[in-house]
Amino acid sequence: MRRLTATRVAVTVLLVGAGVPTAMVPAGATTTGPMASSASTLYVANQAACSDAGQGSAAQPFCTVSAAAAVVAPGQTVRVEPGSYHEQLRISRSGTDAAPITFVAENTAQGMVRVFSDTASVPAVSVSGVRNVTLRGFTAFAGSGADAFRVSDSYLVAIEQGSAHGNAAGVRVTGSSSTVSVRQVSVVDRGPAAIQVDAGVSGTSVTASTITALSGSGRAATGVLATDAPGTTVTGNTVIAPCGQGIALAGASVGSSIENNIVENAGGSPKAPAACPAPFTSTAISVSADSADSTGVDYNLVDPTGGGAPYNWSGTVYPTPAALTAATGQGAHELSAAPQLTDAVGGDISWYPLASTSPAIDSADADARGALAVDYLGAPHQDVPAVPNTGAGKTAYADRGAVEFAAAAASSGSPRIVQAPGGGALEVEASVPGAGYPGAPYGATGASFAYQFDDEPFPVVTTEGTVRHTFQRAGYHGVRIAVSTDGFRTGTGVSFPDGGVVVGADYTPVAPTRLLDTRNRIGTPTTTPVAPGGDLLLPITSVDGTPAAELTAVTVNVTVTEPTGTGFLTVYPDGRSLPNASNLNFTPGQTVPNLVTVPVEGGGIRFHNTGSGTVHVIADLAGYYSNKGYGFKPLAPTRVLDTRSGLGASAARPMAVGEYLRVNLSDRIPAGAKAAVLNVTVTEPQDTGFLTAFPDGQLLPNASSLNFTPGLTVANLVTVPVSNGRIDLHNSSFGTVHVVADLAGYYGTPDSGATLSYIPQSPVRVADTRDGTGLNRSAGAVAPQDGISIYPSLPLGDKWPVSVLFNVTVTEPRDTGFLTAYPDGRTRPTASNLNFTPGRTVPNLVSVPVADGRVRIDNGSFGPVQIVVDEQGYFIDPTH
Repeated sequence: MRRLTATRVAVTVLLVGAGVPTAMVPAGATTTGPMASSASTLYVANQAACSDAGQGSAAQPFCTVSAAAAVVAPGQTVRVEPGSYHEQLRISRSGTDAAPITFVAENTAQGMVRVFSDTASVPAVSVSGVRNVTLRGFTAFAGSGADAFRVSDSYLVAIEQGSAHGNAAGVRVTGSSSTVSVRQVSVVDRGPAAIQVDAGVSGTSVTASTITALSGSGRAATGVLATDAPGTTVTGNTVIAPCGQGIALAGASVGSSIENNIVENAGGSPKAPAACPAPFTSTAISVSADSADSTGVDYNLVDPTGGGAPYNWSGTVYPTPAALTAATGQGAHELSAAPQLTDAVGGDISWYPLASTSPAIDSADADARGALAVDYLGAPHQDVPAVPNTGAGKTAYADRGAVEFAAAAASSGSPRIVQAPGGGALEVEASVPGAGYPGAPYGATGASFAYQFDDEPFPVVTTEGTVRHTFQRAGYHGVRIAVSTDGFRTGTGVSFPDGGVVVGADYTPVAPTRLLDTRNRIGTPTTTPVAPGGDLLLPITSVDGTPAAELTAVTVNVTVTEPTGTGFLTVYPDGRSLPNASNLNFTPGQTVPNLVTVPVEGGGIRFHNTGSGTVHVIADLAGYYSNKGYGFKPLAPTRVLDTRSGLGASAARPMAVGEYLRVNLSDRIPAGAKAAVLNVTVTEPQDTGFLTAFPDGQLLPNASSLNFTPGLTVANLVTVPVSNGRIDLHNSSFGTVHVVADLAGYYGTPDSGATLSYIPQSPVRVADTRDGTGLNRSAGAVAPQDGISIYPSLPLGDKWPVSVLFNVTVTEPRDTGFLTAYPDGRTRPTASNLNFTPGRTVPNLVSVPVADGRVRIDNGSFGPVQIVVDEQGYFIDPTH
């Protein structure tokens, strides 16, 4: 178990108000120029918050893909949000075999990623002199006379799941490139060849793609053309080349393979093919003499409707598959028939579905060289029961061409999002309808899902029907899930109804750690007190290694001292408006402590002085709420220490000057308890001083738990780590004090019964007897020995409070007494939460269970009092 004394807190303190600036920039700091980031992911989004001068974080992404490409390092992924990017994208940085670079276009139901080259003869996307790079999902539009994608002098490069719209070549591989793959890509081109592989290139594979070569300028185009390119693989594609050439191997393209393709080179449309003008001499598949001896051709489907011969092998034209096989031994499973394609779908990323009677169905070789286990849309091979399986390989029912025949999945039902079993406090599990239990509508359809969690700018796109996600902070969160059967390549999908969940945070206790003391330059560069009406900003960058973005709230013991006027202090999250609430009330010269639990937002937390004079402020960290830590177990207030009677102490006597008092709670809390929540009261103090509560056996920290002056009874809620069920108290004064402690709960492991998690709130006023706020009765003071019932504020979602944190303030008391908070409808315990004397305003944080949706606060004095209640947060049971 880690030592709690090793707490790490990174904070910066700025004084705001009285002319002090709200921000500082270190001398010599630069704010321009892209910077390399060590993060595993870089983000790109052309949105208002973007900046090409930053580091490409999710909070401030790059504006252009080029900015990310300029700094991306091995092992990093560049995620690009949907949008139109008008730039000539250049990829010139390499990954490694162990740490490749990946560019991902996050196409979702919210749109697609499109890259436009607005310059003639310049490729939209060029990859030059690199290795181990993947481009996934990008749609590239070339300018006049330009390639959409050009890969030159590169190794192990993949272009996948995207679309190329070229005016020279859709995809061109050139130079000394090797092992370049084009897979699951839609290519539409108006140049000589839709996919062009130049001399000197080796090991290129073109698989599961839809390739359309459009004729123009009086010439017929070629779908796939490889020249002097050994080791070329063309497998499982649908090639459309109206009255042109489908697939051609020219020069010495030795060791190549052409299998499982549909080649439609007739005239008309793919759905209604027609004869080409005579004479029509272009062939569907052409293999040069220098390539023929080591090239394999089989399981292709070619359409004879155009009128030309389907094959040209080593310079000889063959009119039928049978003739090719008889002469060469190639093409034993070739088919010559209309492929029965339907109309193109998908817009910019288009494909041609098969008709239900297509001869391509269940007739391909699943073990062909380069064959994928999924089709163009990511769907696995699917058997069609009504069609005989005439294919080969591990599944005899793979389809020829790019797209498997399958009925589209329908979307119905609502997603579910629940607390993740065995996960952290803020970890959830989101599922599409039916996922994880029988009857799931999406198992073998190749469906893709986009999970857009409300605290992430980028969605999670996956084929998994269930994903886990950890929210950064507690509260109500939502997820929007969309489904697509085309892998979101068209930028469309069907969205389910939004799902929502309430998650609470767990608590990590720390030994008291001083964060701030305006008297002694702790956490602040000066000894200047907070001015009247001024704010003190305590920026928090991290606590105990947890970054601020992942902190739900911090618990600090706040002390006001040396006030020169009457007023109160309000502690609230940075970035929010000043709430109508208070945490500490004070009068001139008075030292007042109070425990505060405040959300961490914006730049940190703020302390606002609503007083007529200046005040010094001290803050001691007690713990924090996040995804990690321990749950809470509330208890009805139970007295565990009273030095006046000797309860929990060795004798009935006050604590001596400088004395350490060990409090053994092991018979009150289970072994799995990690921190105790106690309402500690000092009474009959003989001198000014303070009490410190800390884990047993550790050194006395530089912190205080409650401050006192002679003769005054003072209470404060304390959360303190326990060691073997024990805590220590220290009397830092020059006089004796009596100490009373009431146990209100503990934090611990699930086995200890501590399972509640915390939902923070900016302070919300839920009751005020002075004006009747939150009461089912008229305004007015609470009579002696009477009380009020309080409803916590409306909960988030369907998670109702099991226990609450109230900052309770008593004001205008007429007599000495105390307040007791407890579950409404239960017997009032023998305990107190705050003590007061006539005319004095006293606040204290109260942790109390809720019964029947209410909390009871009783006035234990012989005079009337006014009571003000500000809710700071509440605990929920995440399992209900």
